Amino acid sequence: MKFSFYYLFIFTVTCSFAKVPGHRAPAMPPKIPAGIEYSIHQYRKSVPERSGQLGIAMPENAIGLLPVVVCIHGGGWAKGDKDQIAWMAIRYAQKGYIGVTLSYRLNHEAPIPACIFDVKEAIRYLKHISSDIHADTERIAVLGFSAGAHLALMIGLSPKAPEFKSDAYTRQDSSVNCVVAISAPADLEERFKSQGRLGFLVENKSADANFIRAISPLTWMNRQQVPVLMLHGDQDRLTPSYNYENFASRCDELDINNFELYINNGGRHMFFFKEQEITQPIVDHFLSRHLKPHAVKL
Repeated sequence: MKFSFYYLFIFTVTCSFAKVPGHRAPAMPPKIPAGIEYSIHQYRKSVPERSGQLGIAMPENAIGLLPVVVCIHGGGWAKGDKDQIAWMAIRYAQKGYIGVTLSYRLNHEAPIPACIFDVKEAIRYLKHISSDIHADTERIAVLGFSAGAHLALMIGLSPKAPEFKSDAYTRQDSSVNCVVAISAPADLEERFKSQGRLGFLVENKSADANFIRAISPLTWMNRQQVPVLMLHGDQDRLTPSYNYENFASRCDELDINNFELYINNGGRHMFFFKEQEITQPIVDHFLSRHLKPHAVKL
């Protein structure tokens, strides 16, 4: 299972960054282990329907309010689906969290920044239904890989940005308590400088410096930002080292002391999944410190 999942992920992400035509991955309903409930929620009306869905995993014997871990898939903003990373949401449900996997509109379904609107709306939806799913709205983490890490950072760093807020669930906000960003394209301005245009954007925005600045996580960094854990391979050719280096430098400039960085020596874009025995405990410890889950007997 791990073997096939790893190579499916490799194919999906590599093709996306190679700028081949995007498509939504076929539905792959996850296998649900004993003791876990898993349900699909439509957080927004969308075409295709699956682009506005959440998968929510929770312990069957949930009592009281549980912290939430929202997992966001990668795929170069052009591929993937919530099912791709449902296994991670289920894993966190087994550890006493509400595990969530979400889909968003891919760039061929709606131009960026639609995906940023979507993931923020999804957080507000979760808060809207929190009493139905035992979710503690004061303990929410977002975790993303690659393009999903970009979206996770945008959620965490720009909770009050009106530029990316839809008119749904307006009584709730999209603030979270911490962010885990794996192989994150955190500095899109630097990427633009090196490439001259960003191929994952529509043509009239692909070389628009102001637009690119607005959707780059580095732009939204601030002294009051939530804790961020970044994991990155130093040999990542798809999201080069300047992404974490520039993020870390900006933290130093702003005197931000709640940023944590794990650099995998020799690691490429997929290192996190290839070396889960090392990487998962790092993430688990970070989430446990900031969300403090209760042990659950399954």
